Amino acid sequence: MRPSDSIWLTSIVVFSCIVIPQCSSRVLGELQQQAFRITPNDVEAHQGDEVVLRCEIERLAGRVQWTKDGYALGFSNEILGYPRFSLNQNHSTGVFNLRITNASVEDAASYQCQVGPAKHNQPIRAGAKLTVLGSLKAHRSGHHWN
Repeated sequence: MRPSDSIWLTSIVVFSCIVIPQCSSRVLGELQQQAFRITPNDVEAHQGDEVVLRCEIERLAGRVQWTKDGYALGFSNEILGYPRFSLNQNHSTGVFNLRITNASVEDAASYQCQVGPAKHNQPIRAGAKLTVLGSLKAHRSGHHWN
């Protein structure tokens, strides 16, 4: 082995040490992405029930909104055009639950909790289906809903 070969091998080892921290840095960045802590679940409710679709986010970076069958419900606590709907949100804890009071069959739909993109964060989405049945009282008395 010549002295120049030894120097070449040393250079390779030094180069490898530089590459490893760069890879570690990239992995660390991926771990810091916004993510769901709790995703909404499919819910079956009766008319008149209160429904809460849960959505909790870790490392929140983007803005959060809910959609109903693809229609954006907005970002504020009160949802225009939907007086029985409200967004119970707490930015510091990452809680963004959609609350529906006095559920009706018109509320049955596919809902989605959406977190928008932000610097170095991709958008994320999670959905749930709400099914609203006739009132429990009507079912117990023998009435059937078509």
